[in-house]
Amino acid sequence: MIFNNNFRGRLKRNRAGKADRPMVRTEMTPIDWLLEACAIVGLMIFMGYIIYYFPRLPETIPSHFDGAGKPDDYAEKATMWFLPAIAMFIYILFSVIVLIPHQFNYTVKITPANAPKQYAMALRLIRYLKAALTWMFFYISYATIQVSLNKGSGLGIGFIPVVFGGILIPLFIYMIVAYRNR
Repeated sequence: MIFNNNFRGRLKRNRAGKADRPMVRTEMTPIDWLLEACAIVGLMIFMGYIIYYFPRLPETIPSHFDGAGKPDDYAEKATMWFLPAIAMFIYILFSVIVLIPHQFNYTVKITPANAPKQYAMALRLIRYLKAALTWMFFYISYATIQVSLNKGSGLGIGFIPVVFGGILIPLFIYMIVAYRNR
C-alpha cells in the first residue's frame, strides 16, 4: 500500500467541509489479483456455459428452488439470462466501487495511520464477494440447466448453508480484523 504521489495531507471533505478521510491508493497483492481472476474467469465460464446450453434447453425451465433445493416454480427458458445479467452487473458495480474506498462506511474511524490497512481489507472483501457471488450464480444456473435436461434434481440441501457461510463468515472475519486493526 502506498500513498498517492499527490497525497500531502489531502483528505476527503465531509459535508461540513472539514477534513474527513485520507485518499489513499492501495496496491493489489497476489491475493487480490487471484480474487479478480476468479471473478473474471467465473464470468467467462458462466457466459460460455449458458451460451452453449441455451439452445439445448426445453422451453420451460426451473425458475425457483425451495429450501431443500428442489425446483418449485418454472418459467420460459429466456429467464436463463437473468442470473448472468445480475452477475455481470455485480461484477461491474463492484469493480467501480473499489475505486472509492474513502467513500465506504467503516466500523472504525478512518485516520491517515489506519487508512491503508482498512481500505485494503475492505477492497479485498469486495473482491472476494465479487468472485463468490459470480460462482454462486453460476452454480444456480448450472443446477437449473441440469434439472432442465433431466440430469440433476436441484441445488441440493446444503446450498443455502454453504452460501450463507461463504458470505457471512468472511464478512464477520473482516469486521473482527478491521476492529482489531483500528
